[in-house]
Amino acid sequence: MKIIITESQHNTLKKHFINENDVYDLTPEEMEQVRESARKNALHQLQNLKNRVSELTKFVENFQSIDFSKLPPDVAELAKERLDVLYKENLRDLKHFKKQLEDFNLEDTIEKLVDWDLKSAGGLSYGFRYEKYRKEALNRKFTKEDIINLFVTSLEGGSNYWYYMELPDNINSYGDSTSEAVGNFILKGGTVPFYDVEMISDIEYRKKKGEYNIQGDIVNQKELDKDYEEALLGYVDMDSILEGINIIKKDYPEVWENILLEQEDASDADVFLQLCVMGEVVFG
Repeated sequence: MKIIITESQHNTLKKHFINENDVYDLTPEEMEQVRESARKNALHQLQNLKNRVSELTKFVENFQSIDFSKLPPDVAELAKERLDVLYKENLRDLKHFKKQLEDFNLEDTIEKLVDWDLKSAGGLSYGFRYEKYRKEALNRKFTKEDIINLFVTSLEGGSNYWYYMELPDNINSYGDSTSEAVGNFILKGGTVPFYDVEMISDIEYRKKKGEYNIQGDIVNQKELDKDYEEALLGYVDMDSILEGINIIKKDYPEVWENILLEQEDASDADVFLQLCVMGEVVFG
């Protein structure tokens, strides 16, 4: 006999019969730690309620036992008026916390705390799951997508304070953006030269002023080439990328960890590019 159920019924069955350890990727031991933590927090809440009720009860009782007759009438009236406001506030709070204490259900509170822990980023279970993710990420393979992402981050923000690139004419055929295209171009066997941006700016300024001209429009190409050579920082190709990665692993483990965890920022990407271009961090 075949039983046909709706999707809604299927989801209900999953909710009730799938092991919650599997759903939240926790071992039985980890789940037990989550429950124990929830139990401790629930008992702490219960004790706080009891303490609050006890404190408020004492205040109310003490107020009721105050003898205002020993005070001068005008002082007694003023004191009673001011304390009466405080008395009413505390009496109201006492009723509120007494009701909470009466309604407090330890097991329900524990279950709510367990549910919060499993679904929030601030609970014990999140730490367990993140540590598993971290171990897996730190042992994963470095991919072409990682390289492209690092080029995008470095070229578009992390490193643009120090570099100037000489791009091939057909660079736009390698990607939607220039930074993506550069990454793809290099991954497919290309080589890109990188220059010191300040030195290039100086060269362009001198060219504009005609300082490289020997006579008329004739350019002293030897001197111009010499200045470009001095401005050259290095070439990036697959070999330099692999060498840069080896240096990051050895000398910049925190940067390497951020990359593998996909948590790298512009500074991390800048370190990557500098190592690929020059084999060391020179700028910044």
